Amino acid sequence: MLWTILLNGPLLLGGYWAARDGFGQPRGAARWLAAAVISWAWVTLGMQTLGAVGLMTRGPLLGWSLLGAGLGWATGRIRREPSGEAFPSGDPRWQAEATVGLGLTLWVSALMGMRSLLLPVKVVSDGPIYHLWFAARWWKAGALELVAAPFGDNVVTYFPANGDLWLSWLMIGWGGDLLAKAGQAPFHAMTWLASYAMARQVGAGRSAAVIASGWMVTASPFLVFGFEANVDTILQAGYLAAAFFFLRYAMRDGGGEAIALGALAAGCCWGCKPTGLVLVPPILAAVGLAVLLRPIGPRAKLGHLAMLAALPMLTAGFWYVRNLWLSGNPLYPVQVELFGRTVLTGWYAPEVMKGSRYYIDPANWRAGVDILLQVLDPRMTPLWFGALAGLWALGRGRDGGRGRWAWAAAALAVLDAAIYWGVIPYRTQQRFLFPAVGLMAVPLALLLDRARGLRILGVALLAVHLLTPQAWPWAGAGEEEAVPWDLSPLIPNTMAGTLPLVAPGGAWRASASAALDAGRTAELAGLVLAVAGPPAVGAAAMLAAWAMGRAIRCSGAAGPRLAAGGGIAGVLVAAGLVAYPWGYPEPLRFFPAYPDYYRGWVALDRLAGPEGARIAYSGTNLPYYLLGPGMRNTVRYVNINAHPGWLLHDYHRQAVRRGQPNWPGDMPGWDREEQDPDAWLANLRAEGIELLVVARHNPGEPWPVERRWADERPGIFRLSYGGAPEDPLFRVYRVGPSP
Repeated sequence: MLWTILLNGPLLLGGYWAARDGFGQPRGAARWLAAAVISWAWVTLGMQTLGAVGLMTRGPLLGWSLLGAGLGWATGRIRREPSGEAFPSGDPRWQAEATVGLGLTLWVSALMGMRSLLLPVKVVSDGPIYHLWFAARWWKAGALELVAAPFGDNVVTYFPANGDLWLSWLMIGWGGDLLAKAGQAPFHAMTWLASYAMARQVGAGRSAAVIASGWMVTASPFLVFGFEANVDTILQAGYLAAAFFFLRYAMRDGGGEAIALGALAAGCCWGCKPTGLVLVPPILAAVGLAVLLRPIGPRAKLGHLAMLAALPMLTAGFWYVRNLWLSGNPLYPVQVELFGRTVLTGWYAPEVMKGSRYYIDPANWRAGVDILLQVLDPRMTPLWFGALAGLWALGRGRDGGRGRWAWAAAALAVLDAAIYWGVIPYRTQQRFLFPAVGLMAVPLALLLDRARGLRILGVALLAVHLLTPQAWPWAGAGEEEAVPWDLSPLIPNTMAGTLPLVAPGGAWRASASAALDAGRTAELAGLVLAVAGPPAVGAAAMLAAWAMGRAIRCSGAAGPRLAAGGGIAGVLVAAGLVAYPWGYPEPLRFFPAYPDYYRGWVALDRLAGPEGARIAYSGTNLPYYLLGPGMRNTVRYVNINAHPGWLLHDYHRQAVRRGQPNWPGDMPGWDREEQDPDAWLANLRAEGIELLVVARHNPGEPWPVERRWADERPGIFRLSYGGAPEDPLFRVYRVGPSP
């Protein structure tokens, strides 16, 4: 914990000082959002710079954090603290419905966040496939090394990875993966703040903005994966922060400092994952037009355009330069074709993407409607669409014309939705729709601002959304056949409420009685908290929301601020007590109850021992779990041919020379075409491998070749798990010396 404080304390102070003094941001949401962007950009730049030269360790990173704090402090000598409010228009009152709306948002966010922090990482997320896996490898190596991913989407090795850098930063400070498991939590808050700030910027009242931003961050798919070790929430925070600062510039409430902050946020977003490549350039182009239309001198225009072009690449450019260096293609492994000619060679050609299991034909509008309803919630969709269509503008002008900028947010939301459905091929992934939903919250806030009855309705719908299945009252969770709007069998339409309250039934009473009689105190505590805990967290969340509202009303007073901070801390402690795995056996605190591999993971952990072991793996795309509790194991994929240091781009280069630049599917296997058991053994020896894990996804598919090679050499490979009793999916061999 000490190193976490040492690394992040100076970082946050420097970010706040720079936001206040260097960038002259007004107090409140604008300044805090600017501080978050500056701190995030500084972490990203430092991790990239130090990681590229193998100095991504605590000492150099502490120096980098202190340097950031020093630069932030120095800006105070350049510029005085600004005065005034960021949002002079809009109703500033904090009303009771805002307290309830914020309380609901805090309630569900605290519970979901603590579950991600304290429980095992979910198999269904991308975290154990590559986000946490890459972050752990970089932490252990102290360098940004390329990591092979041969048994899943092997394209991820070459993805931009600003989000993974953040997870690695958390691992370095903590000395393990605990904080990284919920590493998106700060960006969840940042997303809410950016959504709120944009709504206030266009003139929405404070209460309406609080409720609308709550709608955004509690969308069910956003919540389900928003606290897992993915990077979609991180990308969303960067995108909406960029949109906010660019909006301030376009509305002429900011100058070069707004351009700079927006461009830094855009770069952090762009460098998170490939979708940034299609989401960020349109907003940069729109702001470029705003620069050209702004009545400033040519030198200022040129300076603003230069910042708009250069600053995003400060944090995003690293990944594209790396790929250019490796392959000659900055977008590698995407293959770029123009008029039927290949301009940039890669293996991810457009036709290949259409063969992915995540692809949906854009002509399948029925699936598109189901996905949209799944993201927005059918009960909330009428208000979402009404706001997008401009119902907020009927019969009422906006002060100073600020409200007209909500049309710009709505237009950009429609453009982002069109990009999701028309450009991004992986349309099953509703998370790629989140940027559009974030922008839709801006006109939604203006609609809720029209009448208090609408705000009360908004809070009521938010409560129904969180507490009941998404298809209620038409159908319960899992009752697909009862859903009247089910247009496509590809897309599930029912989802349990994210705040289900548990009633103590007969099974609960029997379990509690058995735990009490056996003296299993921890198990009994878990059972009691499962029933009483969520309502108690909800009550604490409402009190914290009330305290936050009071702190806002009493701006500048220290007492209300301390009360609000204490209220938030109380909610987190209560949620932690509810989410804590009371009575769980030790393996279940790290390994999820995944029936395919759970027994194998536990056996591997026992075989590796308390000091850990050097492990080679084959056949599984979940290498993170092989690291074991405390990340004590060293895990590697070992090549099966005489190219021990090669990665997929090296094999691809060889295939291009043979005149085979493309693979028929979306997961090329050039790295496993050439098979040489003697070379593989030599590679294992060179890596000092002690245990070999061989796995497969289901009993019907063949085992990787490493199993046959190991079974043919019993003098070297002793089967330690998976033989008796037989495990049809997972085997562990102890690797001995050569005979």
